[in-house]
Amino acid sequence: MGSTFKSFTTAMALDSGKVKLTDSFDATNPIRIGGFTIKDFHGKRHVLTVPEIFQYSSNIGTAKMADIVGIEGHKEFLTRIGLLTKMPTELPEVKTPSQPREWKKINSITISFGHGVSTTPLQTAVAGAALLNGGNLIEPTFLPRTVEQAQAASTNVIKKSTSDDMRFLFRWNGVNGSGRNAGAGL
Repeated sequence: MGSTFKSFTTAMALDSGKVKLTDSFDATNPIRIGGFTIKDFHGKRHVLTVPEIFQYSSNIGTAKMADIVGIEGHKEFLTRIGLLTKMPTELPEVKTPSQPREWKKINSITISFGHGVSTTPLQTAVAGAALLNGGNLIEPTFLPRTVEQAQAASTNVIKKSTSDDMRFLFRWNGVNGSGRNAGAGL
């Protein structure tokens, strides 16, 4: 899942109230835990704000945000947004996501940036949409339905303010970060 999962970790940290957009995290040095070294691919080697963590796709900063929320909070959030349970659809072939049997600190840290867990593309898209649409997880369907029916099949999973912050971060990345190429046609 790679950097896609960093969006979920950032939303989780903001939604928990334990992290604000104005917070900063020290990404100067790699994290060493359980015989593993967590480092940034394009490390800046200094303190990063939350928008910079998102912009530079910092594994270190993302891991530190997950650590503040904690293992149980991390599992609860990913379950709430539908990433750890089998997604209900009309197709019986939908796979149950993989995750560690027992979550330890190293699992939470690596899952924060997309390693050690797998989801289906549909689950990822549905959860991602909830981060940006005001916080509503809309049960997917392969059948036609109205906007009203979709809204009736939705569940609020994050605060509207968290969704607002995530839209800001995605736009920030589209202007200042690795998303510039995607935003070139806008």
